[in-house]
Amino acid sequence: MEIIEFLGALIVVLSFAFVPMIFYAAVLWWFDRYEKEPIALIIAAFLWGAVPAIIFSLITQIIFDLPVSAMLGAGVEAELVGASLIAPITEEPFKGLALLLLLVLFRREIDSPLDGILYGGLVGFGFAATENVFYFLSVYSVEGVAGVLGLSIFRALIFGLNHAMFTGLTGLGIALARTSPSWLVKIGAPLLGLLSGTTLHAVHNLGATLAGLFCWPILISLVSDWGGVIALFAIVIWASIREQRMIVQFLADEVEKGAIGQQDYHVIQSYWRRLWQRLQALLQLDFTRWLRLGRYYRLATELAFSKHRWTKFRQEQKTALQIEQLRRDLYEIRKKL
Repeated sequence: MEIIEFLGALIVVLSFAFVPMIFYAAVLWWFDRYEKEPIALIIAAFLWGAVPAIIFSLITQIIFDLPVSAMLGAGVEAELVGASLIAPITEEPFKGLALLLLLVLFRREIDSPLDGILYGGLVGFGFAATENVFYFLSVYSVEGVAGVLGLSIFRALIFGLNHAMFTGLTGLGIALARTSPSWLVKIGAPLLGLLSGTTLHAVHNLGATLAGLFCWPILISLVSDWGGVIALFAIVIWASIREQRMIVQFLADEVEKGAIGQQDYHVIQSYWRRLWQRLQALLQLDFTRWLRLGRYYRLATELAFSKHRWTKFRQEQKTALQIEQLRRDLYEIRKKL
């Protein structure tokens, strides 16, 4: 009976912790409409936040907490230092490490600001999901399911986007460094992104910790979190519109080159037209065509992005070779379609 009760509690906790974060991650992934990132990297980014980033952060926090507790004891001062200083400076770098690894190992996948925000947000959602498990298990042992439900309103709804926003800023910085020819941006953008995410994390934790004493400081957390989320969401919208304009601009001459057809050009520049064409293939149970259309549209988008990069990095011969290879691939798949 106790085992059944434990399993039931575990299912409740995992559901409340992971389902909202997976839903948010899916919505963020949807905004990456024109060049979907590899699903393996999408899952890897989420799992990095959910497992390694949590483990490394906890180990580092324990190391830092020991001298703080020795000096300040177990009072409010130690709690404030731990929450508003130690937690942000230990968690954000380890979450951001996933983005650095992506830049080193899969740099071609980060070719727009939206990609950086996407991967950063996914890491943040994974981190938040696992962190929620710890909080929900703690409250369940005292208040049961009702306590988990009440806490989930705060952690999964009101503040459910904060970790994604913190790491999304780091991702934005890394993406800007990847796409800018300026060495000042290459060096400064990642540092500024990490610093911004860490600072907003510290402000959130400070407000949330002080709210236990005075209540009103929770407004500090609300304003900083939602201000950051709204700002980052505006950048996501801008980046999505920018990608669509790049497709229109840099694929216009590909019709004459034979890489894409005239009708295809009008379809490729519209997410909804792409969706409709692939839906028609599904309704006809033509799964081969559905897959080929998806690859065709993705390659065309990659071509547009590569041509845009070539305008900034003329010295990158790999980009020039990639453009020619993409044209050949598009021509071949177009014949099959």
